[in-house]
Amino acid sequence: MDEFIQFKRSRDLGRIITDIFKFLRHNYKVLFGLIFRIAGPALILLVVAYVFYMESAMNAFDPYASDPDLSGGFVSLLGSLLVFLLAAGLYYALLYGTVLNCIKSYVNNKGVIDKTEVISGVKENFWGLIGLSILNGLIVGAGLMVCFFPGVYLGVVVITTYMIMVFEKRGASDSISYSFELIKGQWWTTFATLIVVWVIYYVVLFIFQVPQYIYFFTKEFTVSETYIEGSPVEAFDWIDMALSSFGVIAQYLLQTFLVLASAFIYFNLNEKKNFTGTMETIESLGNREE
Repeated sequence: MDEFIQFKRSRDLGRIITDIFKFLRHNYKVLFGLIFRIAGPALILLVVAYVFYMESAMNAFDPYASDPDLSGGFVSLLGSLLVFLLAAGLYYALLYGTVLNCIKSYVNNKGVIDKTEVISGVKENFWGLIGLSILNGLIVGAGLMVCFFPGVYLGVVVITTYMIMVFEKRGASDSISYSFELIKGQWWTTFATLIVVWVIYYVVLFIFQVPQYIYFFTKEFTVSETYIEGSPVEAFDWIDMALSSFGVIAQYLLQTFLVLASAFIYFNLNEKKNFTGTMETIESLGNREE
């Protein structure tokens, strides 16, 4: 049996990164199997919506169009953007629900992820996570509209709201309210951790997108005359679309890493404030002595 990862403990940045990869190494088959099973259909919908959005954007801003329909193109662009955002919201709710309920099952069963528990938990949390995502988006968006830095501050604060809802079974508004209390005095540490996590995420994502970049630049050098004489829309072939879609799939699957990082950040903050893991360890030792 693999070594059990104690989530309910305080961690520094290095330990958080180490335990993320350790958890993935020991549980990636079950974790990604459940992600494909539960969030897979939403991911396919998201990729299709992305392709539709990209085509609408290129057609709307194509300067070489023989009969441009600006109003129709703009409506199509807005419609495709709305579909893309809805698909993204659906996928995020299912992804967060799957990953967090996997962690919850892992903790409750001492290192074993029960698939039935995860599926049941996702169903239970789905609409709450949808509502929470909308509220978080409005809060962070309002902060960014006021000034960039308030938006960043709020974005860091609400990162733990999803874990509060799933692990502590709080409502959306209560989860947001408690996130401010939980992060009090730890904002800069959390912000620094998130910066490092995002850097790692983008480095790994870049590796998956290398084929797309190689094909793009190769085509730029070999058929540059075609781009000059014709429409850029015509230059975007099926290989571009396939590689771009692969990049989108990699981008959204790799966000599993970000969800795990947010979960470890939550447990770190919760332990520093409430000593939950410490108290459970003391209680377990007492039960053994009895």
